[in-house]
This record gives sequence, structure tokens and C-alpha cells, in this order.
Amino acid sequence: MKTNGLTSRETQAPVIAIIGCGAITEALHLPGLARHPAVIARAICVDANEGRASALAKQFGAAQAVTRYQDVIDRINGAIVAVPPGLHYPIALDLLSAGVHVLCEKPLAERSEQASALIAKSRATGAALCVNNYRRLYPSSIKVRDLIAGGELGTVKALEYSWGEVFDWPTASGAYFGAKAGGRGVLADKGSHLLDLICWWLGGKPDVVSYQDDAMGGTEAVARLHFRKDQCDGLARFSWLSRYPNTFEVVGDRATLRGGLFDWNTVVIQRDSEAPKTLRLTSAAKIPQDLGKNMLDNFLEVVSGRAAPLVSGDDVLPSIELIDECYENRTRLSAPWYDAWQRIAS
Repeated sequence: MKTNGLTSRETQAPVIAIIGCGAITEALHLPGLARHPAVIARAICVDANEGRASALAKQFGAAQAVTRYQDVIDRINGAIVAVPPGLHYPIALDLLSAGVHVLCEKPLAERSEQASALIAKSRATGAALCVNNYRRLYPSSIKVRDLIAGGELGTVKALEYSWGEVFDWPTASGAYFGAKAGGRGVLADKGSHLLDLICWWLGGKPDVVSYQDDAMGGTEAVARLHFRKDQCDGLARFSWLSRYPNTFEVVGDRATLRGGLFDWNTVVIQRDSEAPKTLRLTSAAKIPQDLGKNMLDNFLEVVSGRAAPLVSGDDVLPSIELIDECYENRTRLSAPWYDAWQRIAS
């Protein structure tokens, strides 16, 4: 199938639909597209909430606002899928089937079989499948990957990463919790970034040794993963309830790397008994959102046939498989206060 490329309108900017006009679209996608006047002037905002779609289209100068992507699918070249995760798969599948290039918010899909189906459809139609796992663009993330791959650390023996913050995202859909979230919480949210980095750094999906969270039949807010890949023993911790150190440490038999979750321009390396050395990395990014805008710029180049995706569906599949394996093997975090209450109540 021929994709909705620019063959018939090579002198014009691509027509991009932004499907889902929630917080991430307002904070990142529309401001990013607005840096390209010819693109935003032809862009289409899509949301079931017609008032919100119209307001954002007017605010950022988009051409049109509609409530159904199906009404414009035959005249768009690309689409940014920024709806709640449970809708990523059916919408992205429709778009790819119609030959429309896709940039999907993370996680690409809720389950690995869905992600695999999207990857297969992208290959069949030739429509690109890009994913906004923009933390791969952090210079610190790239440096860690390069140092591990280049053997600078030797054999990686341990990897620990934490990400904990009080949840304060200004969600417009309310889809992070309860039935709307499908029982998937902080692991699917923060884990879609951090577990992707772990898979990328280690060269593939690790095995789950144990996975624990506090879901108890609902949406987990705290999670702990013990994993293993080759000779590396790892730990990842996540929380929506409290602030963690938000750091990573990669220990090899030659050197150790340390860094901060939000410090994209610095990593610290310590070789054997030497003093730690701070590696300062160059980047034009002033804030993390700048790297998200770089992902958007790449997507426009992909739509125009001038570039390959910075992060593709194939790239993130191992992390989605890892998240699946976690949920399949979930056990409850220790909660002695709850167990004590249960004993008293009974």
C-alpha cells in the first residue's frame, strides 16, 4: 500500500493530525508544531471534547478541529497519537492501515502482542511507526549506552534505577487511575521510559526475577522490579506517592557510572580506585521538553521521507514485553499495617 506521503503535494507542508488534546498535547505537541508555521497552519486537532479541540486549535493556530479522526484520515500525511494508552493500539492500527505515518505517545501499546501487530502493519504498508520515548535522546542516556557498548565499564554486574515523585501531572482525561487505566499504573507510566532505557543499555530484555506492587486489584502507585540480564543483577523502583533519589548506577567490573534522572547533560564515571570524574555532555536542549520537540522535528522529517525514526516501534518492543512479564508475575508489596488491620478485623 502506498503511504499518505507528499508525492502529490511535494511543495506543501504535510498535514498532521494531533489525536487527543490533553495535557501532553498542550504542553509539548502543539507548541512543537507551532515552531513550523507552514505545518501548524495545516494541522488538525482531534478530540472527543469538541470545545477543547477547538480552543487549542485556535490558541496555536491549527487549521481545524474535529471530534473523529476517521473524518480526516484520508487527507492527512501523519498523526500524533496522544490519547490514553488503552486507545493507542486501535487508533494507531487504523492509521497505519490507511498508510498514515504515526508518532505515538509512550507506551506504544498496553501489551506486547498489540505492539507487535502495529510493527507488522507498519512494515506491510510502509507507514512509519515512531514512538515518543524521548529520554533516549538525553545526552546522558546516549553516553551510558555508548560506554556500556564500548566496553568501558567491562562486564556489567549491577544496574539500579529509581523514579519517584508525588503524582502532579495535569491530566485532562483522568485515564491514569481506576477502570480507565485498566489496572496499569506507575509501572506502565514511568516504566515505559526507564525500562526502555534499561533494555537499550543492556542490549535486550532482561528476565524478571520478581515484581511487586501495591495494586491489590486496582492501579499500582508503587512498584519494585528485580531483574537479571546475563551477569547483570538489577533493581528498578517507581512511585507516584513520594520522591525517590531519582538516580541511576551502572556497576561494571572496570568502572561505575552514576547519573541523575533529570540531569541530561552529565554522568559521573569512576574507574577502579580512581576519583570520580564528571563527564559534561553537550546539548542544545535547555529543558527536557526541548528533546521532545526534537522528536517532533524528526517525525516531520520522517513524514516527508527525509529521515528514519529516532525511536521506532521495534526499538521499544523489548520494554513492553518486560512490562507484560512484570504484570504476569506481580505479587503484593509488603504491607504489614494492612495485614495487621485484616487480622484485627477478622
